This record gives sequence, C-alpha cells and structure tokens, in this order.
Amino acid sequence: MKTKTFNLLFASVFALVFLIGFSSATISLTSPVTTLSQSSGSFDFTVSSNQNETIDLSIPSISDGSGHTIIFSLSSEEITIDTSVEDSVLVTVDYVVESGFNFQFEKTYAAKLNATGSVSGEATRTFNFEGSSFCEFSNQGDLKVTVKDIKVTSDSFGKDNKWFVFDTVEVKVEIRNSGREDIEDVVLEWGLYNTQSKKWTIEVDEEDEFDIDKGDRESITITFKLDDSMDEDLEDLSKGKYIFYVRATGEIADGTHEGESTCASDSKEGELMLEKNFVVLYNLKAPEVSQCGSEAHISGDVWNIGSKDQEDIYLKIYNRELGIDEEIQIGDLDSFESTDFDLILQLPEDIVEKAYYLTITVYDEDNKVYKNKDDKESKSSLQLNVQGNCAVAKASVTAVLESGGQAGKEMIVKATIKNTGKKTSSYSLNVGGYTGWASSATLDKSSLTLNAGQSEDVLLTFNVKRDALGNNLFTLDVLSGNELIVSQPVQVEITKKKFSLFGGNLFSGENKYVWGIGLLNLILIILIIVIAIRISRR
Repeated sequence: MKTKTFNLLFASVFALVFLIGFSSATISLTSPVTTLSQSSGSFDFTVSSNQNETIDLSIPSISDGSGHTIIFSLSSEEITIDTSVEDSVLVTVDYVVESGFNFQFEKTYAAKLNATGSVSGEATRTFNFEGSSFCEFSNQGDLKVTVKDIKVTSDSFGKDNKWFVFDTVEVKVEIRNSGREDIEDVVLEWGLYNTQSKKWTIEVDEEDEFDIDKGDRESITITFKLDDSMDEDLEDLSKGKYIFYVRATGEIADGTHEGESTCASDSKEGELMLEKNFVVLYNLKAPEVSQCGSEAHISGDVWNIGSKDQEDIYLKIYNRELGIDEEIQIGDLDSFESTDFDLILQLPEDIVEKAYYLTITVYDEDNKVYKNKDDKESKSSLQLNVQGNCAVAKASVTAVLESGGQAGKEMIVKATIKNTGKKTSSYSLNVGGYTGWASSATLDKSSLTLNAGQSEDVLLTFNVKRDALGNNLFTLDVLSGNELIVSQPVQVEITKKKFSLFGGNLFSGENKYVWGIGLLNLILIILIIVIAIRISRR
C-alpha cells in the first residue's frame, strides 16, 4: 500500500513539473525593423525559444482588393532549435510589391508573421507598411494648402470644430502658389474620415477646379452637412474624432518640372458630440406657396440623436399672427431612431400676403425643451409663404389743419386713419409731394395696427418755406404689407406772414390793450384839436 502511494505521488510531481515546463515554453520573434517600405525590399527577424523544438514560419500575401498583391519569401520556413547549441535563428524575408498595388490612404497594410512551435505553440509578429500621404504626388510646384477656419452655421447645434448630427459645417480653405511657375488645372478635393470606424464618413470628392498663377492665392469655402446624404450611415456614427482632409493637385505649367503633377494637402480635426438626451428636427417641409383660407401641409422628421432611449416626446407648433398653437404627440424613440410627422394647418382667410415663420419646438416627457450642453434648444423655424385669395386690407384717410398755415412757419396737420375692412390690419404711412412748399415733413407715427372699424390720429409737421403762398398739396400714402391701400391728396392754404412791430401778430394777445390805449389817446387829441379850432373862430 505504501509503495502504491509513493508511486502515485511521484507520478503527480512528474506531471506537475512537465506542465510547468510546457507552460513556460515560449517563442520570441524580434526585429530591428519597425515599418516596411511601400516598394519591394527585405528585412530580418530572429526566432528564439527556450525549448528544443521545430518551428514552422509563414507570412500570408496581402491583396489591395484590385488584383494586386504583395508576396513574401522566407529564407527558412522551418527551423529547428537545439538549446544546447543555439536558442535562436536569424531569418530573412524578401517581399515583392506588385506594380500598381494601391496603398489606400488611412488604411493599414501589415505583414503578419506566424510561428508555430512543436512544443511552444503559436506566436505572431506584425510589420506595418508605411502609411500613404493624402497627396498622391510630390509637391515640386510648391503649393500650400491651409485650412483657415472651421465653423457651423447659425442654425446648427454645435460650435466651431465640435459638431452634432445634422449640423451644417463650413470650412474655409486657402490655396497659395508659393513656387516660381504657374499651376494649371488645379483640382481641390476633400473628404471626412472617421477615426473610430476607419472609414470615410464622406468619401473624397472633387470640390472645384481652377488655375493659380505664381504668387497668387485662392480662398474657397467648403460646406457639408452631417446627415443621411453621407457615405457612412447615421447609426454607424460614434462620438469621437473625425478628420477633415483637403488636397489640391495641379499641373506645373513651365520650368524644369513642366507637365508634372504637384500636390499639397492639409487636415483639421473635428469632434462629433453625443448628448445623452437630445431629440432634434430634420427635413422640415412646407408648401412653396399657400393661399389664404387654404390648408397647408407641414411635415418633417424627428430624430433621437442622443445615446439614451426617449419616451413621450411631443412637438409644439406656434405662430401668433396665424393663430396657430398646435401640439403633436411623437411618442417613444430609441437612440438614433427617427419617425416622421404630418400636420394640416388651416390658414385664416383674412391674413396679409407675406412670409410667416412657424416655430416648432421639441419637448420631453417632463414638458421641458430638449437642450444640449451649450443650452441650445431643440427649436426650428419653418417659413410659410402665403399668397393669393387673401382679403384686401382697407382704410380711409381724413385730414384737418391743426395749427399754422403761414409762410416761414411750422404747420401741423392732423390725419385720421380708419380701418374700414373686416379684419385687423397693420399699416405703414408715408408722406410726399410737399417739397415745393415745405422743406421737411415728419410723422409722429409711421406705422399703425388697427382692429376692424378702429381709427387713430397721426400728426404731420411741416416746415413751411418763406416764399410759399396759396393752395398747396401733399400726399399721405397708407400701405399694408407692400400693397398701397390709400394715396390721399390733402390741400392746405398758405398765407403771407402778417406784419408785426413786436415780432408777432400785430393784433393778437396783449397787443390789443396797447392798441386800445393808443386809439383812445388819438381820439382825445382829435377832440382837443377840434375844440381849439372852434375857440379860435370865436
């Protein structure tokens, strides 16, 4: 019994030692090379092991997807390690890059070295090829491309290089010819690259084509929208860094490098923002023109561009002038899901022909407006053009002289404007036709809003010229919107300025008393003279 126990213990220890030795068996693949050239070449690596074993080596070929390949040849595809002699072997790899192989920009191409040991198991080592420049040609023409500015439009939710889905981004790019020769047929291309998905969110495409003389520069604004027109689906977008790339490629017109292509590029980082709770409007539509009294069909999409699912979403649509205050229930939306909405609005018959703006606001389940971290509300404005079949605004004008009427003096005329229509109307007032007899004219009110049947007075002040005389005219125009409702001619009489020893009306005010005393004295003098004559005759 003791012998069996001892044998079992010995076997267990032996198995444990064997397993420990096996678990510590490793293959090491080392090389001084960090990156491989995009042209054919070779490199060395060292295979090491702490076990006596045979190791198989291989590197699969690489394809560019267009039928071109990179083939790898190893100096030894199978090596034997004898640790009592040498625990490492040097292996040389030759590789051939087939002519026409396309190293795509921002794509990683790597040689994957696989090592499989008879004892140690598997080990791998990766050798990356050099990355490609956004430019496909050298810059012998000395072009300079600079991204000068990135910003979002005023109706967007982001700011500068921080963007939200559905924002409109504007990029100002400057292209300068710093070389000694003119550059012809310059093609400006750009794209937006997603560093998370390693894909082009917006594929590289041509923006413009032009010539640029030596010493000259061109400034171009590129505009793009982060919506479903992009090459990457909206639901595949993620929060993080995106890179805007731009390049200019042209042909050198003269000199040593005449006819050669030259290219320069630049890039700028942007960041896609993602809020937890943010629902926005997109693709809002209204009829091009709607008539008064008709129905207007309003539609659009509601997008949850936040990271969390949302419940009980609703919209409010408002315009005071049209009497519109509607609420639309949207319901629940998962993250990066959308739904559409439709609304039929009944327009009043008695409104003015013009452009109206509907305010559409998105609310959450707590009756709060959705906002981003910059406190920008999820609110949009939709233009509704109203024209045709509208009731015409009406008005009447009467005018009376309030004060003045003499040459060289101020004259005030009171005009009464009355809304003779059946609806509330807004009016604007203009005065004209007075320049022949007055140097200026002012109104104490230039606009009015009157209910049906309501009237209001307006005072017109004229500076009458010194040489004005007789009956003269001016015109008071009343407009509603851009339509002339009334053009009312008004006649006023201008008289000469009365003579005054006192700088005023000779017979007005306190001057009456002076004239009375003077007249009384005159009568007394005449009586004295008459009495004196009679006495002298006697």
